Amino acid sequence: MGIGSISFEQEPTNTVDKVPVITNWNPMIGYMLFQDDISGLFYFRLILEVRLDDASGTLIAKIKQRRNGYSPDNNGATQRARAFFDLREIINSQLVDTVFDQNQTGIPFQTIHKIGVNVPAEPFSFNGDNRTDETQAQTIYVKAYQQYSSSVTAIPSEETTPTVNDTLIYIPASLPLLTARDTDSDYIQGTAFQAYQASNAADLFLSDVKDGTGDYNISGRINYIQDTDYHTIAFLNDYTNFTSDLDYIQIAYYNSSNVLINDAEYIANITANGGIPPNDGSLTDAGRLLYFGCGAGNLEAQSDNTDARPSNNSGWAYYTIRGTSTTNVDPTAATFETAPYYFIKQDGSCKGFKVRRLAWRNSLGCYDYFNFKMKSTQTIEVTRNNYNTIMGRFNASKWYYNNTMRGKRTREVTAVLKETLNTDWITEEQAYLLEKLIMSTDVYVVENADTEFTQGVIVTDSSIVKKTVANDKMIQYTIQIEYANNVNTNS
Repeated sequence: MGIGSISFEQEPTNTVDKVPVITNWNPMIGYMLFQDDISGLFYFRLILEVRLDDASGTLIAKIKQRRNGYSPDNNGATQRARAFFDLREIINSQLVDTVFDQNQTGIPFQTIHKIGVNVPAEPFSFNGDNRTDETQAQTIYVKAYQQYSSSVTAIPSEETTPTVNDTLIYIPASLPLLTARDTDSDYIQGTAFQAYQASNAADLFLSDVKDGTGDYNISGRINYIQDTDYHTIAFLNDYTNFTSDLDYIQIAYYNSSNVLINDAEYIANITANGGIPPNDGSLTDAGRLLYFGCGAGNLEAQSDNTDARPSNNSGWAYYTIRGTSTTNVDPTAATFETAPYYFIKQDGSCKGFKVRRLAWRNSLGCYDYFNFKMKSTQTIEVTRNNYNTIMGRFNASKWYYNNTMRGKRTREVTAVLKETLNTDWITEEQAYLLEKLIMSTDVYVVENADTEFTQGVIVTDSSIVKKTVANDKMIQYTIQIEYANNVNTNS
């Protein structure tokens, strides 16, 4: 009688692939734990401990399972055990959205969408929530061992010899369910997320914006933005674990003839600017995913490089944002770590409608944005809590009533603001973004010239009809939102 060796037969990812584990792609994500000899043991269970950061980190789960019934493990003199430990929901419970600018450590915790405006010297921001020490990227340590007894009459006990452990980094992101997984069955997720490593000129920011065509014969990943709008992009930032090598953000302004107006400008991903270099030895989970304020309003307010402000590039029609590892005045000569993202200047509504700018948590856990330029209609939905009283005053020398008294009264009034938003005619690529908006759990209306405050909203539409140019010729959408905070009613 004895205990064999324990191992992980299947893991979430292969560390050689240099990608994080993304929690919302596969139906389950975790470990297949295997013990190769449990002959002569009783009441056997496999155990998996799950901790934050490392072996001494906070214990967030301890799971015990009996073997899963795989028939070859129970066929012959040598008995074996294996079980799959699904960690998806456990880890999702530890990950948080990045809602406010992490350069701020006190009230009023300004919105993440105004990075570089809240603190002009810091146009980058860490991820997570620095009030609670929770992050959007999280290192998870797991340790596996077993519990058993050596006789049928003995009480089973936990035994940490032998044991096996693993450490991986997780982020809340998604890919289509049928995206190709790893060809090696030892791993659940494959190399698909390498497209977001920020390590070569074809890599992507953490945005759902798709390749398309736009004004000025531009082809690429296009956003439309008013000259005071706020916008952020996010990217992976860890050379050791993800091969990320984004040391600068390059900003280049062009006129309507596609001519570069001035030299390309750069803002360094360094601590003084709110970021941290991807190869910094002190890198923690909070710095493994960074945000950068790349909207025209953000760039205008930031003080790190005033030449990168729109106002210092008169006549601009659009600008590009790229991640680079070097600087060069020629925007085509730098060493790029991402594809270019285009920001085309957009006017307000030609009919005088208020422009509502929505931001939402996209499929990659960060933010995308869209301006609704056509007619918007606001409705205040009021709910009254009424009650009845007997008319008159009884606690006086004589009963009486006066003409101002009433029988029915209102105890409380609650008011909810709802709004119907309409797009202008849009492209299929923009329509794809709105599909992601409908699916988002975290949506905001963003401060702009027509909106006083950034505040949370809920999209109340439960479906969206997929439209294409082939089927519909021209594409336009209507979106219903409800403001997440009630209107103050003085009751």
